[in-house]
Amino acid sequence: MHMRIFGLPLFFVACATGEPVDTGASDTGVMDTGEDTGEDTGDESGCDEDLPYASELISFEPGPNAGFGQEKLPDVVLGEPLPGSPNSGSMDVLSLGVGGEIVLGFGDRIVENGAGVDLVVWENAFFQNGDPDNPFAELGEVSVSMDGEEWHVFSCDPTLSNPYDSGCAGWRPRKDFDPCAMIPIEPESVGGDAFDLADLGLEEIRYVRIRDLAEEGEGTSAGFDLDAVGAVYLSP
Repeated sequence: MHMRIFGLPLFFVACATGEPVDTGASDTGVMDTGEDTGEDTGDESGCDEDLPYASELISFEPGPNAGFGQEKLPDVVLGEPLPGSPNSGSMDVLSLGVGGEIVLGFGDRIVENGAGVDLVVWENAFFQNGDPDNPFAELGEVSVSMDGEEWHVFSCDPTLSNPYDSGCAGWRPRKDFDPCAMIPIEPESVGGDAFDLADLGLEEIRYVRIRDLAEEGEGTSAGFDLDAVGAVYLSP
């Protein structure tokens, strides 16, 4: 994995000085229910680097009250997500901050439009008290680009009463799966939020941008908490 700058600004701010307190209802925005027994490994699972996940941090513009996870950049947002129970939130994430924005790439590979879902974005959403109708969520707008300059934005309406129809990222929890073995990615088996390039009339893209939609946040973990981005149809 590596970090390559592609005509976009890259900014870093001071790292968080401590871990969020594990209360299940933290004021930092990164929440851990205590059910996840896995370690926060970033991209250290030993999986092949050619797995179908983002491999480049192109740019990161943190918003106010970001900080959590920045000491593990770029690996924390590259490669596969940290799988686990949908009833627990992952701590293996980068907090974007209020209105923060990040762009990831897939190296020399191209994400292609296939049948159905083409992209999956994992945040640290989880079902509160195990209730699928009550997800803990922090929303993000997803857009994609072929050249890093012209961007196409997926429809996203966080005001809808049914969050799963919003079109935003950050609603659907991860699932417990083996990223090293599930190639290609099976969207119904991995959790996360799914996106179809056909909805934008696109056949291929190289870059994915996520923009936090929060209006406020406290601590060092405000806003969208990004775990990983994966591609279902990825050229060699």
